[in-house]
Amino acid sequence: MKVPILTAMFWFIVSAVDIGYPVGFMSDCPGMNKSTTVSRKTKESIGLVLIYPSDNFFGQNEAKCYIGKDGTACVAKYLDFRNRKTQVLINGYLDHSYAYIPRSLISSYLARDRNIIVMEAFFVLLKSYPIAARLSKPLGIILGELLADLRHYGLSANTLELIGGSLGAHMAYYASMRYQELTGQRISRLTALDPAGPCFRNLPRVERLNSDAADRVDVLHTNIDGFGIAAPSGHVDFYANGGEYQPSMTGSFILPCFLLCSHVRSALYWVEALKYPEAFIGVRCDTVSKVRVGDCYNRTITTNVLGVNTDFNKPGIYYLPTRAKAPYHVGVKALKKAKYGVNTYLLKPSPDKDMTF
Repeated sequence: MKVPILTAMFWFIVSAVDIGYPVGFMSDCPGMNKSTTVSRKTKESIGLVLIYPSDNFFGQNEAKCYIGKDGTACVAKYLDFRNRKTQVLINGYLDHSYAYIPRSLISSYLARDRNIIVMEAFFVLLKSYPIAARLSKPLGIILGELLADLRHYGLSANTLELIGGSLGAHMAYYASMRYQELTGQRISRLTALDPAGPCFRNLPRVERLNSDAADRVDVLHTNIDGFGIAAPSGHVDFYANGGEYQPSMTGSFILPCFLLCSHVRSALYWVEALKYPEAFIGVRCDTVSKVRVGDCYNRTITTNVLGVNTDFNKPGIYYLPTRAKAPYHVGVKALKKAKYGVNTYLLKPSPDKDMTF
């Protein structure tokens, strides 16, 4: 009798510790596979903030239009599509066009002499996250239709780039696919900053951000199992420090950077990458499993850079090491594997003796 009892105890212990594979935060949301529409009133409430270079004291002009009636003509009144590239910025959940991060991105693109269109859907998306996630598709489609209409005023697919953060990354995808459907052309580039994972992880590929959206799709992942998504979604996917948690310090004080902090860090890295276009060097990796732990150096080193100079002739998954403090990049140090890999300070052993004060 002892052998069966011991066997039963063994399998009970094994099954007790089998907790399964982590599926990520809020991977499924009700209604995501159903059609969703917005009312005419809601559509007419969606704002577009327009910023463009100027010779005035501030170096820029700013105007506001609405997507509803006469929205296309209003946008065309202010922006010069024939002589400048156009950058469309789509914010994430609960983000506003006047918040710090969008304004930092706006400044970076103004310095590159671009027209900037910021989609202002803050008051529409000011709902519970699953509802906002469902609204992302019809809102993206509405934006795509407006961009397609702007072709009649000189906007070209070759000079049009979209950038979206979190929920805005999927909205940018829906806008791009609608533009493609109406015009038969793909936009030049779509950049996704830690595209949202909650409500999107288990959707079919065609229903969320993917590389079909533009001629060039690049993705920066910074919180893949929390507010981001682990799956490669572009032609080039960068996984900063493995893609899950980002290092952070203030002065000499270590501050663990977990879900929200790591999610937001994608935009901060991008702002710095626009300033230092050759400094954020990534190393190509074989799989997401390996990139998570920085196991990307036991092969011929192939590199790429995050930012405007990303080489789309070298597609794939890239491990992107960073520092804990701005401007974050490590430059050529990225070519050599760090001693501890991801988040060094979290892996350092505590002292053998009790700490006293």
